[in-house]
Amino acid sequence: MNKWKVNYFLDLALFLSALGLALSGFIPWLILPAGRYGRQAFAPGFIFSRQGWVEIHRLLAIVMVGLVLVHLYLHWDWIADMTRRILGGRDKLR
Repeated sequence: MNKWKVNYFLDLALFLSALGLALSGFIPWLILPAGRYGRQAFAPGFIFSRQGWVEIHRLLAIVMVGLVLVHLYLHWDWIADMTRRILGGRDKLR
């Protein structure tokens, strides 16, 4: 597979996992607040229970950390070159 295709699908997966993390974080926080007077005491949940959203959030966090590590691995040469350039080690890239 071409490098640009790998980067495209990796970036797409990172975007989708970040979007899922945001949604799975906001739903328990805004729609299903915790505590004695939270909506969870009166309704079964918004699609999933509050604990279900927390578990989805944890799973997506693990997936995103893995994807970020792969992203850093694939772009390590660029990161190192840009760091050297910014710190004055070289004037131009390879």
